[in-house]
Amino acid sequence: MSTVKYVDVAGAETEVEAEAGESVMTLGVNNLVDGMVGECGGAMACATCHCYVDEATNALFAPISEMEEAMLEMVPDRKPNSRLGCQLELADDTPDIVVNLPEQQY
Repeated sequence: MSTVKYVDVAGAETEVEAEAGESVMTLGVNNLVDGMVGECGGAMACATCHCYVDEATNALFAPISEMEEAMLEMVPDRKPNSRLGCQLELADDTPDIVVNLPEQQY
């Protein structure tokens, strides 16, 4: 089991223990993490699970798909390390990770 630490723009941290098969989005939404909305429930249709991950963390997950890339183009505060939390599925061997949240999800 790994831990995901969500960090908001003010630096407030929320740590949540994850189960394999959960996504960063579902874990955050199910544990009421402020700043993780997941309005479409993980259907990659809204980009309200936008987050930032460092290079080492990004390497743990599948590369950005064309569909995720298209959704991220709608995000006003996109950065090179932007990802959709619904596309970051946690596995048994995922180490503890840190996910930074944007100022807003809309």
